Amino acid sequence: MLTSGRLIKYPIVWFDGNGVITRIEENVENIDSQEGVEFYNGILIPGTVNCHCHLEYSYVKGMIPRNGGLPEFIRTIIDIKRNASISEKEKTDAAQVWDAMMYNDGIVAVADHNNNDYVYSVKKKSRIYYHNLVEIFDEDNQTAEETFRQGMRRVNESRSYGFASTIVPHANYTMEDKLIKLAGGVLTSEDGVTADGIVSVHFKESVAMGGPGELKSIVEGISPKRDRILLVHTIYATPEDIDAVKEKFGDRVVAVPCPLSNIYIEQRLPDIEVLREKGVTIALGTDGLSSNDTLSMVEEIKCVQKHLPHIPLTEIVMWATKNGAEALGISDWAGSFEVGKRPGAVLLTGVDFETMSLTDDTKGKRII
Repeated sequence: MLTSGRLIKYPIVWFDGNGVITRIEENVENIDSQEGVEFYNGILIPGTVNCHCHLEYSYVKGMIPRNGGLPEFIRTIIDIKRNASISEKEKTDAAQVWDAMMYNDGIVAVADHNNNDYVYSVKKKSRIYYHNLVEIFDEDNQTAEETFRQGMRRVNESRSYGFASTIVPHANYTMEDKLIKLAGGVLTSEDGVTADGIVSVHFKESVAMGGPGELKSIVEGISPKRDRILLVHTIYATPEDIDAVKEKFGDRVVAVPCPLSNIYIEQRLPDIEVLREKGVTIALGTDGLSSNDTLSMVEEIKCVQKHLPHIPLTEIVMWATKNGAEALGISDWAGSFEVGKRPGAVLLTGVDFETMSLTDDTKGKRII
């Protein structure tokens, strides 16, 4: 790799993001003795893409107990938002700290759900690419039209700051059908606005909350014309659910498990084998610090590998790099090491090269 005219920081192994492994020692002679070269023992991967995050909830870290299930989680976070004595500055400061930590971890792009505008000041200064997903819910004393128009005003404000931004439904259990269809792009509002672009929705994350009508409301509520449909969590998605969404949306479907968050709240991972068998594109997210101890994509990769050790590391890395970049429509510059791209580079240290797997000691370090 060339930077400023010199070779830097070669690892032993290179994952290009397309599933190809290159062992550097087989291709470069005496690399550790070359002038201007710093040698590191590890795996080099493209910068990672976090396909589901709530940066605005960074201040909630450690405030919600584990393993309580989704209904209790939602009850607690609503209580915190309404009653906790936390200033906007404290919330902004927490978001700024974790934005920097994501950058240092090697994250180059984030699909970030937005309910509060105070994080814009953090994102405007960030070196990370953010796609703001302006999330809407049913609001007390407001019609679906009023809530949608309010959400679109926030989308336009976000776009005025230079962010890629789209309006998205939260979940079927927080929205009436009309509002889902407005946010999903099935209905056009009375003032002539139709939602478009990427859509992301919480899907099959709880048996208690989703209910038997969840699949129908999502399949009927989201337009197949949306660029990509990110189905977040999918913890309880069945083979029949996957068949139905694939039939409606085809290759636009992207499943976005958030492994550490899924375990934190529901004590289980999605049936990733079903997603693989059905040929669904998989990307990864961290969710927010309300249900995670970190916003590290490296830790998410480790979590998947720990629970599903038969899946090749190269495949899991693709979920966190190439697939994420394609899901956000930024694969022209991110997601893989290819000529003309600028995906960033992350060094994974503490690797077991005999089994080509990560270990408890594996850490990620941004190189570029």
